[in-house]
Amino acid sequence: MKIEILVSDDKKSFSISVNGSPPVPMDNFLLLTKEGEKTRNLVFGSTEDMGRVLYGLYVNCWRMEETEMRDVLELVATDILDIRESRIQAGRETLRRVI
Repeated sequence: MKIEILVSDDKKSFSISVNGSPPVPMDNFLLLTKEGEKTRNLVFGSTEDMGRVLYGLYVNCWRMEETEMRDVLELVATDILDIRESRIQAGRETLRRVI
């Protein structure tokens, strides 16, 4: 299978072509790769739509009994919430020192 992601010159629109088929415009796009020590992260779409895409991946993991990927998503979500809470707490402590 050959998948091509086509990016417009102004980098405001993306299309996908699978196995040489005509390009189809995409509204949302998320690419996370690791090539050796190098990583690439590209996100295109609204925050709300991307949230739905990630949640859809999680739901599909449940439906398809992909327990390993589901577990990874849950661990990452927990870590994200922990970091968020730490950031909020640090902000509160900074405010206490200033006031």
